[in-house]
Amino acid sequence: MKKQMKVALIGAGSVSFALGALNDIVLSERLKTGVDLDIALMDISADNVARTYKYAREMFDSFEHPAKIWHTTNLEEALTNADFAIVAIEVNRYHYWSQDFHVPRRYGSKQIYGENGGPGSMFHTLRNLGPMLEIARMMEKVCPNAWFLNYTNPEAKLVEAISKLTTIKIVGLCHGLDMGVDQVSQFLEMKKEEIGFEAGGLNHFGFFTKIWDKATGKDLYPLFDEKERKANRLAEWDHIGLSRTMYQIYGMYPYPGTNHCGEYVSYASDFYAGLSLQYRYDPMREQLWKEGSRTPEFVYCAGGHSLDKGLFEQVNTQELWAEEAYKFSKEKVCPSQEYAIPIIEAIFFDDELEINSANLPNKGAIKGLPDDMVVETQAIVNGQGIELKPMSIELPTAVIGTIHIQGMIHKLLLEAYLEKSKTKLLQAILLDPQAPTYYQACAMIDEMCELQKEILPELAWR
Repeated sequence: MKKQMKVALIGAGSVSFALGALNDIVLSERLKTGVDLDIALMDISADNVARTYKYAREMFDSFEHPAKIWHTTNLEEALTNADFAIVAIEVNRYHYWSQDFHVPRRYGSKQIYGENGGPGSMFHTLRNLGPMLEIARMMEKVCPNAWFLNYTNPEAKLVEAISKLTTIKIVGLCHGLDMGVDQVSQFLEMKKEEIGFEAGGLNHFGFFTKIWDKATGKDLYPLFDEKERKANRLAEWDHIGLSRTMYQIYGMYPYPGTNHCGEYVSYASDFYAGLSLQYRYDPMREQLWKEGSRTPEFVYCAGGHSLDKGLFEQVNTQELWAEEAYKFSKEKVCPSQEYAIPIIEAIFFDDELEINSANLPNKGAIKGLPDDMVVETQAIVNGQGIELKPMSIELPTAVIGTIHIQGMIHKLLLEAYLEKSKTKLLQAILLDPQAPTYYQACAMIDEMCELQKEILPELAWR
């Protein structure tokens, strides 16, 4: 008799997250033949989750996969007796994220992205922390032994909060380190599979402490240094210009790239060509974020999709992208390269699996950082759970110092949330390398709390 497994996808109305996870499940032979699988799709949007269910039903039928699939807007129903919850949640993502980006900059912040670091990320954290805690506390009630596999950003801040405020087993997952491996392999002109590495730090601010040739064990950093010096100085500038400069500064190559690493340092704007394109709008013609205004289109970098269009050609908006993503064809189904489903298999079947990165409380894995701070490095997964691999080489002192500041910001944000305190939020913002002045910071907090009052916790000056 096959063992039963229940997987809940929370935020299943999301296009990239939900469809990627469902692709990985339907392609897994072990989850097809080795378990009696129950998949609960849950989202607060009935229309979005129904759209995902329709696609999933068509895909699973096409692959003759026997899993039971159903959808709901009821969180308790979705999580009851679950073994794993895969979570990726955002409400009106690009609308609020554009505010996170533009408003702090209007008040003097030099932040370049505003997603995981900088003042904008702090509002992002406070918006998502309440719903994340709701999920975790429901899990304590109806599936206390389940694993919470998180893709929601800001990854490190949210995972740390859940790990400190609840008893739920949570891990944060991100493919940023894999993006760094791609870059290293391009510099070395070697296949990724040929390169061994040790890397870690903070999510979106990690460094390769070692790189070596898997076949010979030879240290590849001398070759990397030679190749990096010879490489075109402007090649992929928008993506790795800052990364190459950080390599020169710290002696270790960072990951995942300029727009993310740059969220944590004060000098990033010199290296980010995409800055003028980020949520591009015309302030003479538009008053953004007021009722009836459009959300400016998100451009990931200077090579963003909209730039490839003709002068009068329709840009590929999120809505059009989603519409295309939900047109099912069996040929489109391919592995997502994410870690959630391999982790589920390794824990459930007690396999031994090493993954390139996981976000968990440090517990000594990275020297020089607090044990209770959530950090990112390689990890071992098996039937006992997920455990970080201790890094054998210490990160540079300046890198440890930069990450340590973020750890203090994590704590202050948690205090701001629990105490409903604008004052603690102010302390966190003023500690950040991309902070505005005191007067600007106070005014920025008041404006953001008013703009996002429908979704932020209620905060007051205390």
